[in-house]
Amino acid sequence: MITSKIHINRIACSAEQAGPRRITEDRGELAILRPVGPVYNPCYFDIKPGEGRFRGEHYHRSKTEVFYVISGSCHIRFVDLETGQTGDFRVIAGDMVTIMPMCAHRIDSIEFCRVIEFSLEEVDYSADTFAYRFE
Repeated sequence: MITSKIHINRIACSAEQAGPRRITEDRGELAILRPVGPVYNPCYFDIKPGEGRFRGEHYHRSKTEVFYVISGSCHIRFVDLETGQTGDFRVIAGDMVTIMPMCAHRIDSIEFCRVIEFSLEEVDYSADTFAYRFE
């Protein structure tokens, strides 16, 4: 946990583990991201490295976002809008990041990265997304 609003988990490679897990076989990898409970608004995005190429620069009032890094690595910056705490961290393939409401975030790629995103509650994305400018 980086702050009370950001949680990072390295998803273990284990077929026997309960909860989120990765299973790697000769034929490829299977990632079970949320074995119980609904997911909402699932999407895929990627980010190419380079100046001005990023995702985010926003926050949500209600939505809890979950990101799973499929491949590559990303640099995530955040601002907890309730406490003022700021920070940044690097995530790599196999990491799952949960961002709670009222936490502004921006994701830049360190190397080409591919990410799955979903939310844990049903929220109107367009009504719950607010711009936040990182300097």
